[in-house]
Amino acid sequence: MSVSTVERVERAEKVSNEALDRIALALGYEMGAFHAPRIPLDPDQAAEEVADTLGNLEQVAVAPMKTHRAVREAMSCQAFLVHRPEVPDTYDQDIANLVEWLDFASFSLAEEFRDHAGEMPVRRQLYTDILDCVIKMERRGLTVLVGVMYAPQPKLPNWKVAILSISPKLTDPGAVKRSQVFVDRRNIVLQNMSFGDIGSIIRGA
Repeated sequence: MSVSTVERVERAEKVSNEALDRIALALGYEMGAFHAPRIPLDPDQAAEEVADTLGNLEQVAVAPMKTHRAVREAMSCQAFLVHRPEVPDTYDQDIANLVEWLDFASFSLAEEFRDHAGEMPVRRQLYTDILDCVIKMERRGLTVLVGVMYAPQPKLPNWKVAILSISPKLTDPGAVKRSQVFVDRRNIVLQNMSFGDIGSIIRGA
């Protein structure tokens, strides 16, 4: 999905249903959400819905989680948000394992817990373990993309959230080429995020 396609939609220009489906998946909606027949809204309701949906979206650059650098950048974040449109519940444990690995690695390598003498070997092993987890998910038919969203919070100006975009290769074969997703900023407001329960983090963006 190109930025120009999104811009055409914003200008209310005609685009293909396939393009609309790619945008819908990137936003966390089901395929057909933007072109399937439905009861028309009155102009005021339509304007309110568009403002509510698009007014809070932020574009986040993503790439396949295949390198140590991608893992390192995700580990540097203070929170993780999973965007998983169309992913069946049967993959819940796979996704939970990945988030747990990232959470464990981030905690283990925090400044106060580092063993500086063995820092690099420990880092490389953690990176490898996390990438092995991603490879297993790919073999099971998933595409795993990752990006970093800068989201300063009150008294936390450096707050960052790792966006994990996970989708089935069967229904979204072009996901591996996706270069950005759109995240509702309200989902990464600190007061709206839950911690301590891995299940609460696994939700759509």
